[in-house]
Amino acid sequence: MNSDYEEQDVRRLTPCLDRRRLLRGMLAAGAAGPSFLAFAQALAAAPADTAGQLTILIQGGPVGDALRAVANPMFAKAYPKVSIDLNTSTNSAAFPRMIAQRKNPVIGGGMFNDLFAARGMISKIWAPLDPQFVTNAVHVPKAVRIPDSQGVTVQQTPFGIMYNPDRVEAPTSWTDLWNPKYRGRVSMYDSYFDAYAMASVASGGKPSVEDGIRAWAPHRENIGVWSAGPTSEQDMVHRGEVWLAPHWGGWVEQARFQGKNVRFALPKEGATLWSNQIQSVEGFSPLVTELVQRYLNTWLSPECQEAWLTQAAISPAIGTLHIPAELRDNPAIVRPEDVGSKLIRLDATYIATNFAQIQQLIQRTLKV
Repeated sequence: MNSDYEEQDVRRLTPCLDRRRLLRGMLAAGAAGPSFLAFAQALAAAPADTAGQLTILIQGGPVGDALRAVANPMFAKAYPKVSIDLNTSTNSAAFPRMIAQRKNPVIGGGMFNDLFAARGMISKIWAPLDPQFVTNAVHVPKAVRIPDSQGVTVQQTPFGIMYNPDRVEAPTSWTDLWNPKYRGRVSMYDSYFDAYAMASVASGGKPSVEDGIRAWAPHRENIGVWSAGPTSEQDMVHRGEVWLAPHWGGWVEQARFQGKNVRFALPKEGATLWSNQIQSVEGFSPLVTELVQRYLNTWLSPECQEAWLTQAAISPAIGTLHIPAELRDNPAIVRPEDVGSKLIRLDATYIATNFAQIQQLIQRTLKV
């Protein structure tokens, strides 16, 4: 067994009571008022031997399947008395709940995309990652890491263009989305801004989200649908309701693995880099925090990174992982050493800080 996961002193890991179960029981019994609030806050910082279960936020589909098949058994060998509750949700749905629960947190950590990792830093809810617990972080190249982030990149994929191969030829430029023959046949997001930044680049400018929104204005009639989420967008392209959509390479490939009639293209101007980071949440006892971070460390193991690569088309974050020959020419797969030279990383802190204003600009410029 890998030395990083050797069994620890099980006596200190023996669960006494799950604090959330105890709180739920008290609420059911009618406990309330200042005394209950004080007790709840004290319990949130209780000794870590009460940690029988860790709640971890993840994305679903093959990403979650790989964790259950690879990471969870790896962690269980070292910590057989600690169970893992994988909470499947989007960042946009989970993050507001985490802010509301910050005095009595439930989610101990998980995977957060660049935008929500930055929002968490602004809200000061992340606990620093201890290199003694997240030992595999040393295998993540500097080019892959996000400057000044409290987390560590664990997944990445390029953000390019998804298309239906029966309806259109493979797009070669971001400006293809503006072709008049695609009027009403393009799907766009108003809460993910990479496509606008690349529209600015394709227009000869810098990767400015605001400039890209304005560049889209003369072509807004091409937008037939404002997408509510990646899965529904994949389904619409598959059925031919829309023909093209800016999208994540890994998610396009996952849809293709499921038999959907979608493909992924990297335009000649390049693409942005989307990544997930592992983050640990403040508000837990030292041992709970340690256990969360040791669990997240399994996500950076070669075994888990390989499972994500081969089963979910998620590009590896660790530089030591071999990419199979059959995946090297796949446009949805990027190597860690190519990240700095071939892909554009947007300023997530700027976007997080100006998120509402950017959405308002989209509303005024493209949705009127």
